[in-house]
Amino acid sequence: MIHPHILVADWYSPEFSIEEAAFQKLDWKWSLPEWKPPAPSADEQEKQLLERIAHADNLAGVLFILAPLTARVIEALPSSCKHLQRIGIGLDNVALDVAKARGITVNNTPDYATEEVAVHALGMILSLHRQLGLTQNALAAGTWRIQPPHPIRRLSELKVGLVGLGRIGTRLASMIRPLVKSVTYFDPFVETPPEGLTPSSLDAILAESDIVSLHCPLTPDTHHLMNAARLAQMKPEAILINVSRGALVDAVPLHEALSKGTISGAGLDVYEPEVLPVDSPLHTLDNIILTSHTAWYSEQSKTDARTQALEKLIAAVQA
Repeated sequence: MIHPHILVADWYSPEFSIEEAAFQKLDWKWSLPEWKPPAPSADEQEKQLLERIAHADNLAGVLFILAPLTARVIEALPSSCKHLQRIGIGLDNVALDVAKARGITVNNTPDYATEEVAVHALGMILSLHRQLGLTQNALAAGTWRIQPPHPIRRLSELKVGLVGLGRIGTRLASMIRPLVKSVTYFDPFVETPPEGLTPSSLDAILAESDIVSLHCPLTPDTHHLMNAARLAQMKPEAILINVSRGALVDAVPLHEALSKGTISGAGLDVYEPEVLPVDSPLHTLDNIILTSHTAWYSEQSKTDARTQALEKLIAAVQA
């Protein structure tokens, strides 16, 4: 009997017990990468993946998180490989056209952290709106004031604009709608406006919203969606949130806009590149919240992502 082999392209969890138990029960083989976080460069990961693929017998599927499944990697997969399974949502690190041409299916786990990411975005919005970071920093520096550093408008008078209205954007809308004046959205793929939400153009959302939150996938059309020109369209008192994909925002003009007060604040959980460099000028700003791609996380979402990915991988390989 030939046992299927699952190549684990990259791994960030300190243990592999959930996956190991499932593969042992099926009598499948698997292989983990030798490196430990932080991950090597994308070029080095591609090189290692090509070497591992060349030495994998009866490779039936690939389990991955952020590994670069480039055209070269997918073209190197043997004909026995049937499926590529992402633990997570985005598939911008996969050469989808090459996988399709080879008849290899690709799937993700889009439902595992909807609540967590929406809550993270809401937390950033509320913290920036109430200037919690600025106020705490002033207090820590010895300044006691009964008002925050800058004027604050009442939250219920503010307009929120969502760019993208998928699962997470919709969940955030349901959370924040009772707190604000209005919620508009730009998403050309939504045919029927949800109750309480108003469709709008991207230009109108940027010009009119007090809070802009990004919830769209990374595609060639959305790469650097928030560039210098679009940041200049926003109100000086507006806040920008990005918990989706780092490359949606061009960090250079964002730093300039925050430094000059073109916009008042930003909350970022994702970056281009994936790991924010320690010397990034974004670190020097006091009107920004930076988190290390943690929006997805809860103990429940961590388990759900891995369990859902396993179920889809097993079903695809056994089909």
